[in-house]
Amino acid sequence: MEMKKLMVLLVSVLLLVLTIGTIGCGGGEEAGSTPTPEPTTPADFTTYTSEGLFSISYPPDWTPATSVMGELWEEVKEQMESENPGVSLEDAEMLFLAGIPTEEGYYPNVGIVVESRSPGYRTLNEVVEANDAFDREYTTGYQVLSQVKTTIDEREAVVIDSVDDEPGFGKWRYIQVFIVKDKFAWMVIGSAEFDDFKHYEDTFYDIARSFRILK
Repeated sequence: MEMKKLMVLLVSVLLLVLTIGTIGCGGGEEAGSTPTPEPTTPADFTTYTSEGLFSISYPPDWTPATSVMGELWEEVKEQMESENPGVSLEDAEMLFLAGIPTEEGYYPNVGIVVESRSPGYRTLNEVVEANDAFDREYTTGYQVLSQVKTTIDEREAVVIDSVDDEPGFGKWRYIQVFIVKDKFAWMVIGSAEFDDFKHYEDTFYDIARSFRILK
């Protein structure tokens, strides 16, 4: 996993989150079916708590990318502003990134992004529909494999399992978890290259289910 690929992933995710709030969304029923019960977080997982905002748990061989997050965030902002002058980073922020540390970066990885909710981007249904509309219009090779409503942190959540095949980036598979609370939309993203995904799939789901909003 090259750091360049990690950067492309972060920019892609942030561009998605920053853009979906501007896409008009319809009403309708929430995605998925009746929420399912929350499984227990594996006992050997380590829990990370960030300034009373959220907590998330991950396997013992995973590490938060605290040493590089500041640098990555600055690079993301610079690239976003140069390539997308009309896109603002003001209302969105990457709060967390963790993975298995390697010589090239953190892989596989899980990130947390939070964004202020704007008009037309307030309900869970609107957030999910906006995400889907953006991906289908702008992402080459995007395909939803499943979309399920569940319960995480005693809140309604939607989990989307999708594939993305971008030129020059390769084929990746993602777990995206959407939760809304008060004025914010939260997204937890687990990602790996397509051929590796099955090996980490259960881990991604365990990490996502451990997520808690503390405020």
